[in-house]
Amino acid sequence: MEDDPDKTIPCPFCGWKAAEGEGEYAMLMHMESMHAEGESPFVTLDDDNASGSSVAPTNDSDYGGEASPYVECPVETCSHVMRHEEMDAHLEHHAKDFVSAAAADAAAPSNAVPAAHNHDPDHGRGTSHPTGSPPSPGRSKSARGVGRHHHTPERNSERSSRQATAISAWKLLLRMPGSGASSSLSSKKKRQADQPEGPSARTTKRLGKSQLGRYHNEEHMPRWLTSHIEKGTRLTAIGVIPVLSQMLEQCPATKNAYLCHPSVQHFSKLPKECGFCGYRNIQMLCSYIVGIKFNGYQQLNRNIPTIFQIQDFIEAAWDQGINTQGRVETGGIKGTRKYIGTPEALAMFRFLEIPCDAQGFKNKETGKSEALLMEEVENYFQSGVDDPTRRVRLTNLPPIYFQHAGHSLTIVGFERLRDGETSLLVFDPEYRDSSKVTKYVGRTDFEFNNPNWALARYRRGNKYLKRYREFEILT
Repeated sequence: MEDDPDKTIPCPFCGWKAAEGEGEYAMLMHMESMHAEGESPFVTLDDDNASGSSVAPTNDSDYGGEASPYVECPVETCSHVMRHEEMDAHLEHHAKDFVSAAAADAAAPSNAVPAAHNHDPDHGRGTSHPTGSPPSPGRSKSARGVGRHHHTPERNSERSSRQATAISAWKLLLRMPGSGASSSLSSKKKRQADQPEGPSARTTKRLGKSQLGRYHNEEHMPRWLTSHIEKGTRLTAIGVIPVLSQMLEQCPATKNAYLCHPSVQHFSKLPKECGFCGYRNIQMLCSYIVGIKFNGYQQLNRNIPTIFQIQDFIEAAWDQGINTQGRVETGGIKGTRKYIGTPEALAMFRFLEIPCDAQGFKNKETGKSEALLMEEVENYFQSGVDDPTRRVRLTNLPPIYFQHAGHSLTIVGFERLRDGETSLLVFDPEYRDSSKVTKYVGRTDFEFNNPNWALARYRRGNKYLKRYREFEILT
């Protein structure tokens, strides 16, 4: 028997439910009182609060401000910052992930952990950059223009089910961006949509919340998080590349595809980690370096660096004059949760004398940046192919660090579909690999029921990329 949805929809922020009979009005009052954007008209402030906020002041570049087109994801375990018009697609991504995780949890024994997910703090990973000389120049300045990073949802089955329901219901009730009407969760209309955001739009100066995240003024992260990181816990999936190869072979929609070296591991963010996607992508790149003992693995002490070690490498690079504008823009990152991006990754690898270079793609013409990016990535993987007649072409190439506004990912392959569309194949630190994929790690004789569905989690094609006009890669 189903309950009336107006009476049972939980608050997507805290899970609070209205009493039976109070319905939608009580929930909206709760939202305005407890989770309002800025000061709620329903809450009386004390004199101290009225005279000043306890929240650190923000500048014009902060998201959520009067001049900002940015908004933060309302899902409590996610800290992703995005443009208002991207919220709808972003929440759909969450909903799919929550449903998938809940289904996997329900199907698996309560104490089961997929064998491919490794939580061993001493397990090695690696770094990405090409084995040959990289493509054209353009680097550190262009590398700052694309913004930084975000989040992973917590994998608790009960919360997953609750939030998936809440997201779907509240998108309809409050009409999230993209539905044709404004919403209570993001009531501010998008502003300055045509304002340039790339390196040409700003000189070297201290960045704000939209680039560095909500903790952009932080001097030290809280002790509980420091302890959490010091334990060295890592959520990784090992051996996924060969499984992707088999799925691509079996997928009827795939015309041909390329994949990087199979030693690359998928690092996912831990629950409540908040904003360490840039670090997780660096660790994925380092899994290649350590995995095949590539140039520079000795400088990494033959191990995948921790978040704090990555911070030390970046700060040391700045000390040596490598991409020093990063220190000015961030105010320093050691011991903080400030987002990092392509410039910091580039600085670290150059400090460690690991061959790498950055390339930017920026064009105001719709689809142009995306087309240039796709062409460059396909050419990159083609350069490492031994047998071009194979449908799925395996290479020994490193993965590619990939950045766009608000997020970074690791490109592990490229796919051309039979309908002519192309997709990047990525490891996204925001999401874990499904148990439906990891259960085939180490096997070569499996037959996947729906490979096209499983590959969707790894594909980033036009539907995803068309929202951005600027991209960066580190190879």
